[in-house]
Amino acid sequence: MSRLTRSDLLVAAPIIAAILFGALGFAGFSDRASNTLFFAAWSLTLLTLFALAVRLPLRSRGSRRTAWAANALIVCSALGVIIAANVALYRHDVHFDATREGLNTPPQQLTDVVDGLRSPLALTYFYNASDPNALAVRDMIEIAARNRPLLAFRAIDLDKEPGLARDIGVHSYNTAVLQAGDRKVLVENVTDAARLGYAALRVLRKRAETICFLTGHGETFRPMPGHYHFSHVETLRGHDTPGAGDVLVAEPEQLDRLQLALNEIGFEMRPLLLATASAVPNDCTVIAEIGPRTALTAGETDLLAEYLKNGGRLEILIDPQFPLGADLQSRLLTPLGLSSEPAIIIDPLNHFRTDPDKVAVPYYPPHPITARLALTVFAQARPIRLDQPPTSVRASVLATSSQDSYLRPPSAAAGITVAAGGLTTEVEHGAQALAVAVEGTYPGASPDKHFRLVISGTSKFTTNEYFSYVSNGELSVAIMRWLAEEDGSPNLAPRTYNLPEIVLTSTQMRDTFIGLEILLPLSTALFGVAMWWRRR
Repeated sequence: MSRLTRSDLLVAAPIIAAILFGALGFAGFSDRASNTLFFAAWSLTLLTLFALAVRLPLRSRGSRRTAWAANALIVCSALGVIIAANVALYRHDVHFDATREGLNTPPQQLTDVVDGLRSPLALTYFYNASDPNALAVRDMIEIAARNRPLLAFRAIDLDKEPGLARDIGVHSYNTAVLQAGDRKVLVENVTDAARLGYAALRVLRKRAETICFLTGHGETFRPMPGHYHFSHVETLRGHDTPGAGDVLVAEPEQLDRLQLALNEIGFEMRPLLLATASAVPNDCTVIAEIGPRTALTAGETDLLAEYLKNGGRLEILIDPQFPLGADLQSRLLTPLGLSSEPAIIIDPLNHFRTDPDKVAVPYYPPHPITARLALTVFAQARPIRLDQPPTSVRASVLATSSQDSYLRPPSAAAGITVAAGGLTTEVEHGAQALAVAVEGTYPGASPDKHFRLVISGTSKFTTNEYFSYVSNGELSVAIMRWLAEEDGSPNLAPRTYNLPEIVLTSTQMRDTFIGLEILLPLSTALFGVAMWWRRR
């Protein structure tokens, strides 16, 4: 019996690997993982055919007829394997981008929506064939639409089909028309594929959602302006991606970035003066109380409590200087097991840059709001106390400070005035809750009325100053989406219109400094000394 040679093993190895990868492709992994495994099996199959072809003799033994028959059989077998492999690869397509910047990869805002489609979506793009940015968007959509049967995509040169464009209502180049059922969204001047992801969310929304922002207590909300002021800063991708260098110019305490993000995914917003209202309007999907400076009256508190009893959705973001008041505490928060005190959390372990009053949160418990968050910064936050909630209510702490954190009076932070009843000395408390989500049936309400509430000890992460920091924008939008019960649709990262930057906690900055400034030079010197000692 002949023994296997090294060349036999080199041929057998890719055959076994191809069979293994092909079998793993049917093991139930995600579509992308399975397609990648099938691609590996396809590549190994072609490699095996090449290795076998090298081993074949130039002329078969036997008669000429036998040689012709053997060669024909080999050619037919090879063609059959190649055709079968390419059909399998076409049915399980996978896209690889070899560029460092991902220039040939659709933006995540678009791919997340396409991957999460549960109903048909039609997208027609009327592009300008002489515009390279428009051609790039067309290619990105085509890549995203591969193997996505629920996305019907058509790319039409506007100059070749002006009549069709006029019938649909398209009057300018680079216009995208998205349609889902009887709902249609038209977006003009699209040279950024990420915008189509937000437009898809708008057209997939089956009903209009209105967020009512409370006013009358010093809140910084203002109705959407007719025009936002942008400046342009040249970045590394400024010429490759339209709008990559756009920076929003706005007051730091305002909510312009949050409003732009909510408007981009289809939410409507309007102010609500609760002091003059007899009840919360029925068209308010979510009530947002962000950054009040004066206390709510007893009548306003009663309206909010009644709103929650009827299954309302409420967001309360209060700062250390806000006087909570006995009415809001006793009539709204106490029945849910919540409370707060006018103090400020100091975290010497996890904080932003060198400011210990800007608490950084790198880890989160499982919750739909925090599912895709990385790092968030809670600047100048007061603690949220969570006692034992009623049995009909489920409470979840969304973010906490580290065990090394403690409380100080609000005046310990620059520019903050002590509220009535605030701390006067430092108090050690350990980990403090920064944000809490509550849902269920409000005490005394009908069992079929389910409310949702999110309360946080700071409103700064939603303002223009901090919205663009790390994942603050994603957190701000995710809270609104959860309150509006949009848990099933993709949670797209909002555009911040701010220069990109890498933000580290103080611990990460310390570890980076030790690694780059101490260990790396020291190890280089030690290796040099060791090499000199060896060669001397």
